[in-house]
Amino acid sequence: MSGEPDPTGYRPPRFEVTAEHTDGTVLLRLIGELDLVSEPVLADALAEADGQPLRIDLSELAFMDSTGLRALLDLQRRHEDVKLRGPLQPAVQRLLELTQTLQILPFE
Repeated sequence: MSGEPDPTGYRPPRFEVTAEHTDGTVLLRLIGELDLVSEPVLADALAEADGQPLRIDLSELAFMDSTGLRALLDLQRRHEDVKLRGPLQPAVQRLLELTQTLQILPFE
């Protein structure tokens, strides 16, 4: 056994949030896979938005599990001015269809 990491071992899914500030509105782009492991990254980005109007672009979100769905539903309940954008990737579209949350979440 060596001290080197196993290149075939577990690697957390890639997830990234980019933020763009325009005219008092924060646009967050979610890129990659939003799940239990990556949700704290989203929570940090949302905390930095600090009550400003939010637009969340989901077009590059390849996967989302129930943790990510819960985060978006909680955000919609807590935040007065939040809108989601697509188009949605098939896996994310399917999750929102199966859970019947496409009508609940505020899409532009």
